[in-house]
Amino acid sequence: MGTTVDRRRLLRTAGIAGLATATLGAVSTSAQAAPAVDVSGATTPQDFGAVGDGVADDTDAIQQAIDAQQAKPNKIVYFPPGTYRTTRTLVVPDVEGEGGANFNRIVLAGAGTMGVRTSIIRPDFDGTALLLRAPLAAVKGLCFVVQASLPNSVAIHIARDPDAVKANTDDMDPTITECTFVEFYTAVKHVGRGLVFTNNLVAVGDYGLDISWPTAGVSGSGVHLLPYGMRKWLIEGNHFHSMGTAIVTTGADAHNFRGAIIANNLLDIGRRLFAGGIVNSTFSGNVVENGSNGSIVAVTSGGTNLTFTGNVLGGGEPGGGGRPRHSIEFRPEATARNVTITGNSFNWVDGSPVYFAAAAAEITISANSFDNWNLLAEERWSAVRVNGNATGLSVMGNAFGANTVAGAPPVRVIGTLSGSTIVGNIVDGASAAVHADTFGQDNYVERRSAGARQHELSAAKNGALVVRATAAPAPDADAYGSFVAASEQATGAGPGVKGGMRVVPANASGAAAVELLCSTNDTNAVAAMRVDINGLVPTADNARDIGSAERKIRTVYAHNLQLTTVAAADLPEPTPGAVALVRDGSTGASVLAVADGTGWRRLPLGALVRTS
Repeated sequence: MGTTVDRRRLLRTAGIAGLATATLGAVSTSAQAAPAVDVSGATTPQDFGAVGDGVADDTDAIQQAIDAQQAKPNKIVYFPPGTYRTTRTLVVPDVEGEGGANFNRIVLAGAGTMGVRTSIIRPDFDGTALLLRAPLAAVKGLCFVVQASLPNSVAIHIARDPDAVKANTDDMDPTITECTFVEFYTAVKHVGRGLVFTNNLVAVGDYGLDISWPTAGVSGSGVHLLPYGMRKWLIEGNHFHSMGTAIVTTGADAHNFRGAIIANNLLDIGRRLFAGGIVNSTFSGNVVENGSNGSIVAVTSGGTNLTFTGNVLGGGEPGGGGRPRHSIEFRPEATARNVTITGNSFNWVDGSPVYFAAAAAEITISANSFDNWNLLAEERWSAVRVNGNATGLSVMGNAFGANTVAGAPPVRVIGTLSGSTIVGNIVDGASAAVHADTFGQDNYVERRSAGARQHELSAAKNGALVVRATAAPAPDADAYGSFVAASEQATGAGPGVKGGMRVVPANASGAAAVELLCSTNDTNAVAAMRVDINGLVPTADNARDIGSAERKIRTVYAHNLQLTTVAAADLPEPTPGAVALVRDGSTGASVLAVADGTGWRRLPLGALVRTS
């Protein structure tokens, strides 16, 4: 892109200027620059004739300074401020298996920190500047600068020697801190277990960190072997600028990359923060500004037991540069399971900020903010999209900005949603909270809206919201569940339950009854009409009508109508059309009576109906 090219040229120009400054002022700056570590008793390349002027070839002097550390208890090579031109790869050899002295724990130190160029190593060839084969080594305060557009350029290649005596190629554990890498195709290529990569500046390159597992020479047992061997990574506080991909895991075993803390890194103008396989790790506090093209985090394999928290992952605002297709993407080859995405900010994303390209299970997405997403305005993209079945999906307390597709929900499942909870989210717009091709069992979905429907519960077709009792409730206890409308007004309607429904056990066996609740017209008393296996039971005072003079029931269909016999003295007012069964005062027999408006009239009873 034009913006990226301009910035690369600008940074390249600044690098050339820095090289000139270091070349002309190596002596004068030495009094101002402080070493990155205590260099008391350290060896310098100058001890072996290095010039550090950016013109002379200092390769042999530096290599001799490194080789001189083998027999020393404190192995430190300090590079005073200057520019050290090299013409071949510098090597820290792997001789641990040969017995005797070794290069383990060697320290190569310069006088710079992240972004400060004082001690510069400038390879004048297209290849690896430093091959680090000894374990537990450290590189601190050095700046590596190379000519632009060299496709094979690597600043530091960390790898044990597979041909060494008693090769132990998996065991590395180096530390790289406060270094600067400019224009390398790959800044650091690491093979093996364990890496501390902190407070570095990696600028204008294709890959910052390339991490893989050795293909031969792995020794040890148990946790030293895969899947647990590829562990122990602290990648924190780095500044990646104008990069293709900041961190990538490669090789057939990349899905075993685990135990990584990728935290508080800044990617300013770049494509991806991470791409590759990863499990059992966390991304926290990272900021990606102006991410472009693919996905900021692309999980291509592995995908289990991951946490993303406190990250800001997005692209450029209008006119501000590129935008990513997704912020966090799980590719189809990954197994998205037991993933927590919480407290992140997603913004200026072309597609879905959180995208699972296949099924996902046990996923928690909570307390995130989604702003300016689906900028492509395509119906397929949502804030959270699962391109397959979603099981155990928990989406809670998120703030979803408006979808560019009117009415489209922020959560979209292209498959069956089951065992999931989607509640407490703020949805900008009138859309529902979730779309699923099929709603399976055990879902609880809530949508907040602007109207009287404050909650919307979604379940499978012909499904129900199930409340399970785990204890034996007492009859008539409010134990199964309730839905009530209540008032807390001090005046007017006054406090109390106004209506609703509750389900209670009707007997010791736990058979359920449904009670319909309604407050009386003039007090806050609540009457309950009950429905159970025995039928419709009116309220306690037994004074409830079905229908009214204004809204009559047109037809009543019944197999058997049973009237209770009453005494003549207890007959109500003779409302026209009323029917009652009355006890005859003289005979004691029950007779049928009909009211005509003026009184109750006896109907003669005919002969017995034969029943046999």
